[in-house]
Amino acid sequence: VVSTQSTGEKKEKKKKGKKKGKKGDGGGGDEEEGFKLAPSTFIPGIDEASTNYDEIWKTRDETDNFQQKYDAELIKELKRGEVESEIRVQVDDLMRQELKNLKAVVSTQSTGEKRRRESEL
Repeated sequence: VVSTQSTGEKKEKKKKGKKKGKKGDGGGGDEEEGFKLAPSTFIPGIDEASTNYDEIWKTRDETDNFQQKYDAELIKELKRGEVESEIRVQVDDLMRQELKNLKAVVSTQSTGEKRRRESEL
């Protein structure tokens, strides 16, 4: 490869490059001059999609699934969380009712014992 630039032109470019690198003389600090971009609103969505792909699809072997049939295990995994949350709400309600009943029984037993003690005296 033959260079079309002379050695003098190469030295000038090196000097220009060094001059551009000096910013401390102006006292500007670390701030760069020019247009500053605002943070993108699409980055979080892209990151979420990337992690979703890594967790679900990266390790799956879909070579035999030419017809793109559904994957029963994938659907079970997705629906399991929804069912657990619904069942948790129902169980919490039942536990609150049971606790209420137990408190009522304990309070009636304790008042009955107090009455027996008072009648014995």
